[in-house]
Amino acid sequence: MSAATSHGKFSRLSVCVSFVATTIALVSMTVSPQTVLAAEGGHQVPAQVATLTARADAGDADAQFELGILGLGNWLGDQGRMDSITRLTSAADAKHNGAAFVLGMLYVRGALVARNPVKGVGYLKAAANRGDPRSKNSLALLMLRGDGIEKDPAAAIELLESSASAGFAEAQTNLGLLYLRGENAPRDEKRGAELVRQGAAAGPANSQYNYGWLLETGTGVAKDSAAARSWYERAAELGSTAAQFNLAVMLLRASPSSADSITGLKWLLVVSRSGDPALRKRAEAIVPSVVGKLSKAEIQQASQAAISYLKRPSSMMSSSR
Repeated sequence: MSAATSHGKFSRLSVCVSFVATTIALVSMTVSPQTVLAAEGGHQVPAQVATLTARADAGDADAQFELGILGLGNWLGDQGRMDSITRLTSAADAKHNGAAFVLGMLYVRGALVARNPVKGVGYLKAAANRGDPRSKNSLALLMLRGDGIEKDPAAAIELLESSASAGFAEAQTNLGLLYLRGENAPRDEKRGAELVRQGAAAGPANSQYNYGWLLETGTGVAKDSAAARSWYERAAELGSTAAQFNLAVMLLRASPSSADSITGLKWLLVVSRSGDPALRKRAEAIVPSVVGKLSKAEIQQASQAAISYLKRPSSMMSSSR
């Protein structure tokens, strides 16, 4: 199968619900960069952690939340990870929106706790009622499919409109996708594309990937392959597997330069190590034909670039999709 054919089958819009990305963003808003970077490098900062612990033990919801998030990321060792749910629950009970959002998503997904979407929805509702745009976005998506809450498309649209109006990029993208598809909202490609553009401008990888797809296909906007490539490049660097695959195929299909072929192979190799079975299989199928056209030195260069990318700290990438 040719690269072009596989590219056509896997160019698609995808919903924005990057819990990992949002969790990392929550960390960056509250925890000191020194603490996070030191923890990622395997060197904890005892004084800072001790200060957080003292504040948390005294009932400080922000400190409880910060320790909970660091524990989830396994930055505080096994005990910190075991204590993370307790810390987050205490913060959520104190009406901390970030903690309520994270706990809600953990229960909805069944991560570190037994899956309980109804309980998760309860946390998300509480934060959404206090105006949290992240929780409004996630609650809307659950309403659209009736997971842990009664299916209610009209209420979901209202939540997405509110979250998008507050500037939350994922809600802008998700609302835009509904207009583009004509799902639970009147089909309006122009408005949908503009909302996706707004989401992409804020930086989440999935939003950037979706806007690149619109530009590549000319959906709701003028077709612009150069601009599509630019958005795919941004999203690929941030960890979007779909953007990495589409960018690789775009480079291999449209450009005869060896530099683009090397970069294309790099992204195929990255995708071949991803958690997306379908895209991983497609990437693996294309790799041999690309390798056959490159020199040993060029293949080595692409391989080293892929390895370097995969070794980057997780906080440098915002989304797997």
